Amino acid sequence: MTKEQFLEQVTDQIRAECAVSDLDVGCGIFMKNNDTMKHGIVLKRRDEFISPTIYVDDFYQDFLRKKKTMKEVAEEVWERLAEVEEHARQYRDFSAEFEDCRRQIIYRLISLDRNKQFLQSVPYLPFLNLAIVFCIVCDASEDGLETILITDEVIERWQTSTKELVRLAEENTPRILPATVDSLTTVLLRYIGLPEEETSGKKSRLPMFLLSNQSGVNGASVLLYPDILAGLADQCDSDLFILPSSIHELIVIPAGRKDRQGKLSEMVEDINKNHVNREEVLSDTAYFYDRKKRKIIL
Repeated sequence: MTKEQFLEQVTDQIRAECAVSDLDVGCGIFMKNNDTMKHGIVLKRRDEFISPTIYVDDFYQDFLRKKKTMKEVAEEVWERLAEVEEHARQYRDFSAEFEDCRRQIIYRLISLDRNKQFLQSVPYLPFLNLAIVFCIVCDASEDGLETILITDEVIERWQTSTKELVRLAEENTPRILPATVDSLTTVLLRYIGLPEEETSGKKSRLPMFLLSNQSGVNGASVLLYPDILAGLADQCDSDLFILPSSIHELIVIPAGRKDRQGKLSEMVEDINKNHVNREEVLSDTAYFYDRKKRKIIL
């Protein structure tokens, strides 16, 4: 059974056994970051902007390995859809009008080369070997970040331009998602379970910094924040290397010799291939920040 056939059969089973009259259950294949295709089941209410979706790719593997029957998959997917739909009720009065969304428009960074198909349907701005795309923030809290992607269809309905999206996102993103800069030593100490008060005052012996935003989601976008890299370069009294560990975070280290950039890029590429989820890869390139020129160089 192909994944597409599995998707359709699970959807049909949910419609037959689980769905209720005021909800429509649909399915589709969705383009995600890095041209990753996800197979999802969607819960729709008429005239509502937000439609909860559960992806079934992992369920398909469980089905093939006989860990779950089709009926068990359908029941679990429906339970998850019901949970997500209940959460989504808070957005039923969400307005997608441009004037209501202006202060919630943010940017995020993705790979330019890995998103050839994805970028065909969204407004974007090239940056180095990356692309700046735009979202509407529905909610940003300690629990995570909930956004809606701005597509060409949305920008056409709004009758605005990519230039205007850039202007608004430059104002909104640092405000909604402030940058975080931690020494890598501090991050590692937290990871092994030391209390916050034992790590907050420690100075790192490792000249390495982890950059992200307060949500920890799409934190690599802090690369675009004014003065973040300049401040770190001044603090280290050095040029910088920027290692894109994922779309969510960056590792920054003082640069000794610029000729190390190629070796660092090889290291980043190897880590991406072997340790980073395909959907979360940002770039295989280690970037060089020139302190004097205040400029990132490929």
